[in-house]
Amino acid sequence: MTIREMDIFVNVAELSNLTKVSEKMNLTQPSISMTIKSIEEEFNEKMFDRISKKLIVNERGRTLYEEITPILLQLKQFKERFIQNKFSGNINVAASNTIGVYALADVLYDYKKLHKHVDITHLYPEPDTIISLIYEGKVDVGFIEFELLDKNIEKEFLYKDELIVVSSDKSLLEKSFYIDQLFDKEWIVREISSAVTQTFFNYLGDVKSDLNITLALEHTVAIKELLLKHKNTISILPAKSVENEIRSNKLYKIDIINMKFERNTYMIYHKNKFKNIIFESFRKFALENIVK
Repeated sequence: MTIREMDIFVNVAELSNLTKVSEKMNLTQPSISMTIKSIEEEFNEKMFDRISKKLIVNERGRTLYEEITPILLQLKQFKERFIQNKFSGNINVAASNTIGVYALADVLYDYKKLHKHVDITHLYPEPDTIISLIYEGKVDVGFIEFELLDKNIEKEFLYKDELIVVSSDKSLLEKSFYIDQLFDKEWIVREISSAVTQTFFNYLGDVKSDLNITLALEHTVAIKELLLKHKNTISILPAKSVENEIRSNKLYKIDIINMKFERNTYMIYHKNKFKNIIFESFRKFALENIVK
């Protein structure tokens, strides 16, 4: 039974007069009669006695009336709240590691403070998985750090993410290096399939095979811990992910001659995504407030 059908049933049970119900609900008497007939067919029972041109609710009808009246009241109250409070709902967000941890977290926190009745589900899946989740409708908005050519996915540019070469060996600050002069260091990099490492490899081209990769790890935090403990190690990481360590002189940005490693970051969503008020407010808030 729909809310409308329950409402008609309750009013007929209370008033027993189709004319009065018609006037109260602004419905035609034939449509009311058809609704009652439909309800009776759904339950395979007569709910009303037809007496003196009136519909008198019978024993079974009274049972149904008692059950659905409080439910109808709750549904009406919910519907009223739902209509009045446009900023009530849930938005599912997925972000690749660097954006999700170092750029998006503050945005989500600030947006939630403004819109307390909007729940945010934040996922950190593999980059390719984000696209699949958008296609499946399980994610509303994605944040990625790689180029995407998909006619069904809308993408909006956020900022250029710089990747920097870092080490805890302060002596490396004494001069600038061509990147291949550092190849013999013990490189601790993100996993080979990651957007960070793939971006780095794209810049290196064929010479990437000369890079001395000691470890490829999934988490940036683990890489930073190794860099801090072992001065002979070196890595390339998103600048945002090592801001605190560089500021506190725990890690150092190594100057690379004639090379700057950058990648574009984007906010993405399906082109057919219905842009309701929550989606649009979050989209605009993210574009305006994500740290460049």
